[in-house]
Amino acid sequence: MSHQSLATCRSSILSLWRIFGASKKVFALSVASGALAAIASAWLLTLVTRPLEEEGSNKLQGVAGPFFALCVLELVSSGASLVLLARLAQENLFSLCLWMSRSIVTAPLPKLQALGVHRLMSALAADVESVVVAQETLPVIFIEGAKVTAVFAYLGALSPQLFLIVAIFVAVSLIALQRPQKWAWKLFERARQTENAMFKHFRAATEGSKELKMDARRRAAFLDEELRGTAQTLKSQRVKAIGVFVLIERLASTLFYLLIGSVLFVFPQFLSVSSESLTAFALGILFLSGPLILLGGSLAPIGKGVVALRNIEQMGLDLSATPDTGPEPTSPFCASQPKLLELDNVVYRYWDETEECVYQLGPITLRIEAGELLSIVGGNGSGKTTLALLLLGLFPPESGTIRLGGRRVAEGDREAYRQCFSAVFADAYVFDSLLGYKDAAAHARAHELLKLLQLDGKVSIGNGCFSTTNLSRGQRKRLALLAAYIEDRPFYVFDEWAAEQDPEFRDIFYYNLLPDLKERGKTIIVITHDHQYFDVTDKIVTLNYGRIERSASERSLRSRYAVELSK
Repeated sequence: MSHQSLATCRSSILSLWRIFGASKKVFALSVASGALAAIASAWLLTLVTRPLEEEGSNKLQGVAGPFFALCVLELVSSGASLVLLARLAQENLFSLCLWMSRSIVTAPLPKLQALGVHRLMSALAADVESVVVAQETLPVIFIEGAKVTAVFAYLGALSPQLFLIVAIFVAVSLIALQRPQKWAWKLFERARQTENAMFKHFRAATEGSKELKMDARRRAAFLDEELRGTAQTLKSQRVKAIGVFVLIERLASTLFYLLIGSVLFVFPQFLSVSSESLTAFALGILFLSGPLILLGGSLAPIGKGVVALRNIEQMGLDLSATPDTGPEPTSPFCASQPKLLELDNVVYRYWDETEECVYQLGPITLRIEAGELLSIVGGNGSGKTTLALLLLGLFPPESGTIRLGGRRVAEGDREAYRQCFSAVFADAYVFDSLLGYKDAAAHARAHELLKLLQLDGKVSIGNGCFSTTNLSRGQRKRLALLAAYIEDRPFYVFDEWAAEQDPEFRDIFYYNLLPDLKERGKTIIVITHDHQYFDVTDKIVTLNYGRIERSASERSLRSRYAVELSK
């Protein structure tokens, strides 16, 4: 491995320690408990080995009391240490899951598109877990390493009678531990069901990132109510399940110690066993309890954690930074009524992996009056959706200026600027609830729209949640329109909303919903191919190969398209 690779690996391992900070007090208490367990374990070994060096097994009777007392101490201290570590790991998992979701919904849209949904979901599903497991393993190495120096004991020739008694003891112990094991697995099964809900939220955070960026109120409800609540439940279920397994593990360890005590103090009273056999059984049982296995198995999770951490860092997500979702911003851009929206020589480019420009939109100069209904038309690849994303503030222009109400939209203003818009995208994601809009007025308006869009027979709303989103693409886009409609923003953008709708709902959209929004003073931007509805349009902009081909009033173009449609 090169010097640079070693340096990177060391840096990643140090990062694991730095972010192991959900609670420094819990971490310190866990290490202290583990150290106490190590001392108790070493003391137990001393109590066992010293008398064995003397003649006569009756010498062991003098240390029976301290031996069993140390068994209890080791059980309590080691169990407390591992339970605290499990709690700390789940706190980190809880925090990292929320951090990753916040990072996704606040990251620039071009960056998310470049990473791809599959990589984001992999980071959420696998990398976060691997990082936390590695964090949990690092202290275990320290604790278990303190217990083991370099001792291996191999049992030789054994007394058949003693072996039979030990075998029966082990069999009974395993049977006794079956019930708590089943209880723990049931807890894990419940946690797995909750994990499915978490992945559903993860999908919402990625596929619905545009919608969440457009509405800070909706975003806050998603992160602070739905995602946090499910993550809290998952954390609690996992902590309980892991706690049961820790209890089983510690009970098994204690049973090993009790078996040693029985071999040393009880069985010799009824059986004729040599001191060599006693020594072999005692040392074998004591040091076959698992610390070395834990140490050997720790390398794989640490390696996976380092790789996962490096992958997160390569995605450009800084674990030391805190994503700023913030409350709904206030600025001169946020207003109840629309203002003049202007694009002045705006350019946006798409780049490939070799940093070659593969597509350019612009320069675009466009003036959208307050309360205007603008239609954007053009063929596939003409730049309609890219122009919409620039208007919405989801894409930052590489050059040129966007102004709202005469005020330039700077980089620091983009979040506040986006809150002036509601949008239904061509690939609109539909959330399970009216995130951020669960008040009585929103409910009433939502019920009206369900009837207008003829969805009331398929979808109902209770406690702000849709009864189902398992609908056709066209029906899901109607739900997305419903959600955007009740946001009541100054600007509305619809990207090919009517593409999957039948003629009846196209009529409702163009002749009912759009005029209603216009009467309420909204500025409306519609990306469409529906030339037959240009009679409701104030202005038409045609894009061709990333440039505006024409910008004209509806009256000047209506006759042209009427002639084309009559042919």
